[in-house]
Amino acid sequence: MSNMIWNIALFIITFSLLVTVHECGHFFMAKIFGVKVICFSIGFGKSIIRFNIYDTEFVISIFPFGGYVKMLDERSDEVPLHLLHKTFNRKPIWKRVLIILSGPVANLIMAIFMYFIVFFQSTVTLSPIIGKVIKESPIEKLQITAGMEIKKIDDINTPDWDTVRMALISKNKKSSVTLTFSNINENIIYTKKLNLNKLNFDQQVKDPLDIVGIVPLLPIIKFLVTKSNDINITNEHNLQVGDIITKLDGNKLVNAKPFINYIKDYQKKDIQIEVNRKNKILQFKLNVDKIIESSNTNNLSIVPQIIFPENYKIIHRYNLFSSFKHSIIKTSQLIKLIISSICNLVNGNFNVDNLSGPITIAHGASISAKRGIAHYLSFLSLISINLFVFNLLPLPILDGGHLLFLIIEKIIQKPLSNQIQNIFSWIGFSILIIFITIALSNDISHFISNYNSL
Repeated sequence: MSNMIWNIALFIITFSLLVTVHECGHFFMAKIFGVKVICFSIGFGKSIIRFNIYDTEFVISIFPFGGYVKMLDERSDEVPLHLLHKTFNRKPIWKRVLIILSGPVANLIMAIFMYFIVFFQSTVTLSPIIGKVIKESPIEKLQITAGMEIKKIDDINTPDWDTVRMALISKNKKSSVTLTFSNINENIIYTKKLNLNKLNFDQQVKDPLDIVGIVPLLPIIKFLVTKSNDINITNEHNLQVGDIITKLDGNKLVNAKPFINYIKDYQKKDIQIEVNRKNKILQFKLNVDKIIESSNTNNLSIVPQIIFPENYKIIHRYNLFSSFKHSIIKTSQLIKLIISSICNLVNGNFNVDNLSGPITIAHGASISAKRGIAHYLSFLSLISINLFVFNLLPLPILDGGHLLFLIIEKIIQKPLSNQIQNIFSWIGFSILIIFITIALSNDISHFISNYNSL
């Protein structure tokens, strides 16, 4: 229950922040151009907070799934003569375009700023050293083996796994790429040509590494006994804070999820446990008779602790200029990737089963927040970039649709009639509802699947 409350709270905070930034873009640009803003609203449904500042009503509503800035407009309001100059519809087209664009641009600026903070900190990544090659995969056919490090993909240097993924995606339209490797135990350089003709890194929205058959060399995971509350067990055994669990029933622990599932599946049985206590190996039986979620000082907790191998760890330190440069590069890469996915969706090359909705966003926010501020800021940036691109789609109820209407108005020298705009708005709304329904359905399906696998 506490995890669900945590996920919901983080979703509300995350989405409300992104929406507020977006609407602030519209609000401040409207103010700059002298447009009267009637209402600034975050959320929909029944209002829970309502107040007025300088003739603008500010509202926070109960459902945090969007927001809006209502501007004075003759098409929807009765406007007295002395306020006609403050109406949105009477402003020149270029000003209206900037007011509409300012919302998505605010999300874009937010993403760049968040990535700037992430890069300005010291960030840790792992060198792209192969831990395992999947059998009968494209990489295995090239006789690439575990322990090799990927140095280049064509002309792109690949210092870490994120760069490898982005490079593979960016080369997706080519028939082949040249991979440059080195063996970590030798100073020999190998080059191999990878055929991309039958590979599609967008179609199933999988990790590109899975598609080519690479499993990265993973960091070491230690299972530490602490007083945290991730997996709490009653202290009716010999565990002590600081113990490192190395084996369960004789099986070496290397991954967090199998360990958690093992504990949950066998919580009513005695488990033979091996721990490292101050460099001494101890063995005893552990009866995990109760897994609880609430925090209690009499309970211990077993939490996975990730340790990066020193030989494979890269610490990036950027100055102000380099941080800004890398934030721009990262943002532009993600924009290209999102646009590519949208194009594949239109072309029918994108599996709609991979569309995600608010449950996935809530889960992602929770996981990233638990991993630390840098991970959470990166997650915020990713969602903010998605909102930037999504809002510019030419659907009438989105900012992109309003921009389309203004472009048509500029071409035909008059606004489209309200009737035509309403028809297009209903079409856009219907399309949006279809995709939201699919995304929610996928979220629920994934949630049930994950729940049943526990």
